[in-house]
Amino acid sequence: MGIEELAAKLADRKRIGLTDELAETLQVLPADTARGRLLATTEGTRGPLGIYLLSVYVVDDTDFWSDGEIYWWSIPVMTRADGTVSWSAMTGLPAGAEPHDVGSHEWMTNFSLADPPLIAAIPNDEDITGCVIRLAFYDDDGALADLPKAMTAGYQALSTCKSTGLKGPEQIITPVRDAIYKSLRAEQDDILIDEDITIRRGEVTRFSAGFVGSVINSMIRVYYLVNDEMTTVRSGPYMLRKGQTEVVRFDKELARGGRVSVFARGADVSTDAFGDLTTDVPLVNRVLDDRTASSMSRGFTVTAKGPAKFVAFYTPPKPVT
Repeated sequence: MGIEELAAKLADRKRIGLTDELAETLQVLPADTARGRLLATTEGTRGPLGIYLLSVYVVDDTDFWSDGEIYWWSIPVMTRADGTVSWSAMTGLPAGAEPHDVGSHEWMTNFSLADPPLIAAIPNDEDITGCVIRLAFYDDDGALADLPKAMTAGYQALSTCKSTGLKGPEQIITPVRDAIYKSLRAEQDDILIDEDITIRRGEVTRFSAGFVGSVINSMIRVYYLVNDEMTTVRSGPYMLRKGQTEVVRFDKELARGGRVSVFARGADVSTDAFGDLTTDVPLVNRVLDDRTASSMSRGFTVTAKGPAKFVAFYTPPKPVT
């Protein structure tokens, strides 16, 4: 992750359902141009934030006799200080993925901890006060879900929406969501989640940068990362076997006020700095004080009680001005 990687994702014209014609209409920029736009908005260590789908745990796939086939999509919208909303290829386009076989009480394995899908990008713009993302996960029960066709319909609907000046996220989300939903005939399928998550600027931590967030209900648990593309560093992911112990370190000096987020999926893991990470509680977010910054600079251990994947993120504190 970083400016280069974010620019490449924003410039990707091979994303599911996106045609060359729609890419032109939606003003998807070349990677070099997107990178230049991102760099132009940076100030010191303040730059863009990427919102990534980190992992998903299915509590109930709704299928009694077999594993479910879960598909998903997302729609990002920026909210602004004057109460209006906007969308842009530079703040992320709708995303999605075709059905994936997964059973109840299982992690979806098509989410990579090393390269998670981007669902929104928040530029370094004081006028942006929040990011609203519609997240939808469905169990495919009717006709086979044609996600490429549905995402094309979503992009077409987005192209008819004004890019700025609209009042309320629903003026963008509703027509795009309806186009995707109708194309999929999703009324035949079982809903796991279909709702908005809102990430706000905040007084101290800018959009909770560096932390893993979640949206949870009785059917599904979705985990996302707010990555500071200029300062967040990652350690891992570590692929752990039963009984394996690793020492986790960051390639950056840890400081008081810095933010560490750790996440594990698979079997339970134990850490000497954060306690146990389990399926029910797979993440810990922590702001460092002087003592923890000093001790964790030497690294911390993680031990797996079975096959597991583990990743950690560190985001330095905002410089004092």
